[in-house]
Amino acid sequence: MSRRFTPLQYGVDDITLGFDMSGSGAIACLNEVPYRDTMRGRMLGYPASYGAWVHYLGRSVSFWKPDTRRLYVQAKLAPQEQLCPPQQVIPEVEAMKERMAFLGLMSREEPWVTRLDVAVDASCSPADGKLLLDGLAAARPPNGWRTTVEGTPMSTVYFRSRASQTVVARSYCRNLKLRMGEPFGLIRLEAADRFKPRELMLEAAGHPNFAAQLWESRFVGLASRVRRLGRERQAEELSARMVSGELRHGEAERLHLFLDLERLGLAEGSYRKPVYAQRRREAARLGYGSNDPCREPVEVELAELLAPYVGAVREGVAA
Repeated sequence: MSRRFTPLQYGVDDITLGFDMSGSGAIACLNEVPYRDTMRGRMLGYPASYGAWVHYLGRSVSFWKPDTRRLYVQAKLAPQEQLCPPQQVIPEVEAMKERMAFLGLMSREEPWVTRLDVAVDASCSPADGKLLLDGLAAARPPNGWRTTVEGTPMSTVYFRSRASQTVVARSYCRNLKLRMGEPFGLIRLEAADRFKPRELMLEAAGHPNFAAQLWESRFVGLASRVRRLGRERQAEELSARMVSGELRHGEAERLHLFLDLERLGLAEGSYRKPVYAQRRREAARLGYGSNDPCREPVEVELAELLAPYVGAVREGVAA
């Protein structure tokens, strides 16, 4: 029986824009707006009752840095709970700039992008939604990225960069986050990336192909099938693959040790970095998922589960 995911929407969730206000009359205005100090700069807005905060630009969060004369806007370009179609990113940013100009906030230069989040939402049966998250938790992301999970039961899977906590992708149940609908009945797969100031201009980021390539770089390169096996099942399968000639004896023994060390949380510290990366690639090529400690065995045809999401992205580009 085929598993069914029904894509509901595809597009940009968050986009953070940088504006250079040097030489602009907006500086005096920005310096007068009430704010809260944060690590990202002055968060502009007004205090409200019961400790609430009203952002100066409505749903979009703005951060002013007087020292660099830069204004950063974490923009929500679509109505609440909706994603902005990639084709509409630039028109929606232009509309936002018009609203900013009404407040006296105008820059002489085009904005650049420092963060972009691209997502696909799909509805499904709770069993299929949970299976997809289990499969992604067991997957081996490209580029040496690693997975971490949150929730009891697990409801969020993060792909993080190799040597930091930077999130490059997240997969989670929207129903659990919004506290509505069936748990695991609405799964969002979201790609995230960050850029240095002026590294990515809006014109490039606003092209539909850019959003699609960002999303696909996180999810399309994963193994088509993911297996995380219990130790006895692992030994039985590797033995069968040796007998059939699919694996040489040395390959099977090497893989068996690597997966056992992963299960104990010892793999990364047991190998030199190049060897560890090579073992990860070999395990991924053969379809064996991450054997992180405390993870349950799982066998998933991941490509089948991801196909409706990939189709939604590619159809979105063609639209």
